[in-house]
Amino acid sequence: MEQQLRPETEALMQRITDGTFDTAWRAKFWTPLKEDEAPTKEYLVKFLDREAAETHCPVGILTYVMDYPFFDTDDEITKALMRLEIVKPLHHDMTMVGVRSKIVYGPVLILDNTQPPPWAAPDEAEEYEEMEWSDEDPEDPVEWNIFNDRTLIQSLVKNGALAVMERADVFVLRGDAALRKAAQGHCGSCRYFVRDERGGLCTAYYQRTGENAPIGRSCTDFYPRPETEKPPKDRYVLLEADDIYIPPYTANALFEDNGEESDWLKELKQEIRDKLR
Repeated sequence: MEQQLRPETEALMQRITDGTFDTAWRAKFWTPLKEDEAPTKEYLVKFLDREAAETHCPVGILTYVMDYPFFDTDDEITKALMRLEIVKPLHHDMTMVGVRSKIVYGPVLILDNTQPPPWAAPDEAEEYEEMEWSDEDPEDPVEWNIFNDRTLIQSLVKNGALAVMERADVFVLRGDAALRKAAQGHCGSCRYFVRDERGGLCTAYYQRTGENAPIGRSCTDFYPRPETEKPPKDRYVLLEADDIYIPPYTANALFEDNGEESDWLKELKQEIRDKLR
């Protein structure tokens, strides 16, 4: 039985496939690198066999990776399912070449190619027991973490699917002292927030927002606006997976004050399991 997509995801996919979604969004988030032009944006990226591109923010990196509007929803469950769509084929490729691989959502195991899922029929479960692993299979399984945008980018870099270079004067992903001491993201104090006649605009997502918008609580594009803007440098730093900083506060929205999972996190986990069934 085919699993139905969430209404938000289904509506988004339909807008893309039927051509009614304005493709002008693409140039806002990423543009192909040109040999005769020096890059100026914050990030240079290369995903698998895709053409290299430049983009200005972490969500732009994932929009480039997916080549469809990763930014077009504020619903975290829908975004998590979109992250899942990025790593599923990569996880499958690992299985096809005999490399152990698993997909996790933070501490929660979503899929592991060394063991059958709970819904597997007995004959399918037997196939897992008979699987053979390549001599080049690493000691630890390849791990794809879809907990948030940063953990996904980190996983893609670590596993060789994505190369990211951050401009030398930018520390949004690398996380310098300014980001590390931030107790929580606030839209109004973010480098991507611009005040205008309508209140405020997030120039990472190109969406309306307010200075104390709830999305700032867990936004993975947040970086404190510097007191003095410095001129951009023309040098870029190649990022290793360990260079990508995961702010602790990005997990706050997932749990209640007593440490229990929030209702929407429980819903998210069920949605993911249903989609994989």
